Amino acid sequence: MQSRSVALLSTALAVLAIGCGGSPSAPKTDEVFYLHGGGVIDKDRSWEVYFPKLDREKTVTLPRYVGVGVLDGDVRLSRPIDWTIRDADYTAERRFIQYQSPRQFTFSIYERVDPNREPWPDVLKRYEEETKGQGATLLANRQPIGTANSQGRAYLMRTTVKAKPKPYEAYSTEILVRSEERVLLVQIVHRGHIDPIGEEVAQAVSSMVVY
Repeated sequence: MQSRSVALLSTALAVLAIGCGGSPSAPKTDEVFYLHGGGVIDKDRSWEVYFPKLDREKTVTLPRYVGVGVLDGDVRLSRPIDWTIRDADYTAERRFIQYQSPRQFTFSIYERVDPNREPWPDVLKRYEEETKGQGATLLANRQPIGTANSQGRAYLMRTTVKAKPKPYEAYSTEILVRSEERVLLVQIVHRGHIDPIGEEVAQAVSSMVVY
């Protein structure tokens, strides 16, 4: 069942790559953009709790995965053991954690503050309006995706990043995830096609249990 879910999620992520352009190769430097948050990691704080039941052994195409609980235990997932925490903040109503992959992309989980019983179409509409207001262009939207216990909708977007010597275009795949208790935004920031990292990301997203 797990492998079937990952396969379906990988297909959905592949669909989001259509029409995004750009090079399929990973950037040589950290040329990613960040749409949300920021700050300094507290090196003395533990941002994760270990859940060995979510561990996954290394395969031919994927690294070893380790089971962790994040956002004060409200989210559990399997993540590649070589991801590192780049940034995090557990302040109430703006909690997030951001990972850096050595495959040159970031994977972030942001807690959104949406009314608990608000209709799902209204949540999606608000998010889309917020995203367009930030200057991003939606290239694909509302692709159905599921986690271990929640529903989600995935988007592909393009943003022009102001940089020297010249601006460049960056891409992110963003997934709105809704459980009975909360709404999350999962953001994967990459350059060009998501295909090379699609299976790695799909494995992490499909494993997510949201409380």
